[in-house]
Amino acid sequence: MLISAFVIRIWGIWNAESTDEYNEVFEALRVCSGQLNYERWFKRFYLYILSAEYALLYIGGWLVGLYSSPLDFAAKVIRDMSPLFMIGRLTSAIMGTLTVYMTYLIGRSLFSKTVGVVAALFLCVNTVNVELSHYARVDATLCAIVLISFYYIAKIIKDDSDLVSKYYMLAGLFAGIAFQNKIPAIILIIPFMYAHLTRFNYRISLRMILNKNLLFFCSLFFGGIIIGNPAVLIAPLKFVNGVISMGQVFTTPINETKSEHIGYIVYLLYFYKELGIPLLLLAIFSIWKAIRERRSEYLILLSFIVPFYVLMGASSYMVGYSYMIPLMPFLYLLCAEGLVSLVNKLKWDQSSASKALCVALVVLLAYPIFNVGTLLLSLSGRSTRYLAKQWIEQNIVYGSKLLMDSGKTINSTAPLISQNRKSILRTIEDIEKYLEKGDLLDATKMVDRNAIKYYELLLKSVPDESYDITSTKFGLDVKSIEYYREHDFQYFVISDSMKRNRTDEFFTMRAPAIAHFYKSLDSDPRVQLIKAISPTSVNIGDTYYIYKVI
Repeated sequence: MLISAFVIRIWGIWNAESTDEYNEVFEALRVCSGQLNYERWFKRFYLYILSAEYALLYIGGWLVGLYSSPLDFAAKVIRDMSPLFMIGRLTSAIMGTLTVYMTYLIGRSLFSKTVGVVAALFLCVNTVNVELSHYARVDATLCAIVLISFYYIAKIIKDDSDLVSKYYMLAGLFAGIAFQNKIPAIILIIPFMYAHLTRFNYRISLRMILNKNLLFFCSLFFGGIIIGNPAVLIAPLKFVNGVISMGQVFTTPINETKSEHIGYIVYLLYFYKELGIPLLLLAIFSIWKAIRERRSEYLILLSFIVPFYVLMGASSYMVGYSYMIPLMPFLYLLCAEGLVSLVNKLKWDQSSASKALCVALVVLLAYPIFNVGTLLLSLSGRSTRYLAKQWIEQNIVYGSKLLMDSGKTINSTAPLISQNRKSILRTIEDIEKYLEKGDLLDATKMVDRNAIKYYELLLKSVPDESYDITSTKFGLDVKSIEYYREHDFQYFVISDSMKRNRTDEFFTMRAPAIAHFYKSLDSDPRVQLIKAISPTSVNIGDTYYIYKVI
């Protein structure tokens, strides 16, 4: 099963693409260059892993003569970053496979080997886990570390041997590392405290509080945070402020936009879409069974599931299915135990019970397998972002002046066509303005600093085959069609997601001029749609509309 899990997570990584990857890759390169950026408090452990891998890539390339110096390495990878992305994606694929294995170990420890196998099988075909295991992002690594910590927490309530102190220490160490990667991992404290209470018959006492094992956990927890980012020792107050600022990101509207969705509702819909009706019904039954029976094995799983869902669902702004990746293994563990217990209640012989379990798994997994199959099929071909880049380079004359739906920096959703010198200098000037004032999503200015370095390196080797590009800055810096005609813009490259988001009811009310620009693209005779590049069954991504300004 682990081989299958790895194959599923590695299939198509050469075509996978997430704009968030740029931030992680560049920050890892900064670490390699000695710029540790202690002010970026989170995701550091993952970045250290990437940094070590990139250092090995450079050393190996230097030994065989590919790179003459670190500067030569930087100059070459900046134009072709695919090796860096592939390394990061492979790391995520390995970590995603590790989550499947850890789910098995937890299931075996809490319940039985059969429960562990079934839970691991459920997670093996979890679409979000599979998808995020394809990207050079922190999510799969975070999930793996959370499960490692929880495995040792589970050991605390199941093992009375002399090794229990070791379990406390390892649980604390990995909980600290997980928390340093992303704040929601702090929820691990709740199942740990429950496990600790079980060893004292659920009685809070001075003896429980002063217990040496609790001290071990707390010490190693902070040790894990320090491993994740040693700057905690240098500037502890900044660390606390960093935690607070990250909390604000989840509660504050960004760029005066607002999600119309309540997190709790969005995530309930996610469970429905991810699980399918049969598995969803099993999940509901398993949760009801766990609440009714109140066994410690059930309660320790619920002690993570419920607080995590409450925490993540409370936001109306930072809502995304990726935030559910640490929760799913715990839900699948309950589902697996619920299924196995149902089969066991039939009191069949072992052969009949095994056949019944296999039939049930076929029914329960049919829908998730279909979803994963659809995802893997979409990764068989190049992304629409790449296809749009290819079409532009083949059909639009180099040097043309383009307006593109991209971000303010390298975190872009637009086709990655090359910018000319004028465009790069203008982009650097814009980023410097952001560095002066900062913004909520980039409180440490990490993204902007990375972007400055990126564009400065690009300036050293501007290709002849390049374009004069102006960004809409996620559709928030848009002027009228008349303005663009007067300033000799020749083409607009517009993403469907941006077009829809900037013309919805809420945004139209808050920014009517921007909404008018996007709405008028299909009706203004001064603009002609010449190409639409849409996703297919074998091409994942957004739809890109290419307009010619007449």
